[in-house]
Amino acid sequence: MTGFRARATGISALAAAAVFATLGVSAPANAAETKSLTIEGELEIADLDVLAIKAEGVTDDTGKSTGTYEATLLAGDDDNPLPFTVRGPIICIHTDGDTASLVYPISATDPNLIPAPLKDALAVQITVRKGDPSKVGVNGPAPTDSFSGCKPAATPFEFDGDIEIK
Repeated sequence: MTGFRARATGISALAAAAVFATLGVSAPANAAETKSLTIEGELEIADLDVLAIKAEGVTDDTGKSTGTYEATLLAGDDDNPLPFTVRGPIICIHTDGDTASLVYPISATDPNLIPAPLKDALAVQITVRKGDPSKVGVNGPAPTDSFSGCKPAATPFEFDGDIEIK
């Protein structure tokens, strides 16, 4: 009986070692790719700069997105910012070729117009498409928990600036 247990234990240990070795060598099939997105420029409507956008974020190989988003209202051109800025952390990034999208909850405004209980309660999705001309779209604000992922949405407005998608 002792010899049988030793062999069974040895076989079980070898099988477990083979499974763990396989897991350690190959990445899971659903592992996320590292992605990065940088956006800096202006949303334009009828050749008027309406919104200055600055965003920089990454999604790591575990699928967690981090980064910052800032948008300032403009009075027709980028030399005339209005005294209103929205900021938030990037919580989702989706990239696909020359198209990218991000979602950020509204964490702060300048001037501060968000009551503490509403901080991060609403979110906005920004989608950009590189091209000639580049395009941008804004979806929201909507309740933050209404966004499940951030697949690209419509991009009806022209975007004058830089878009870097990796």
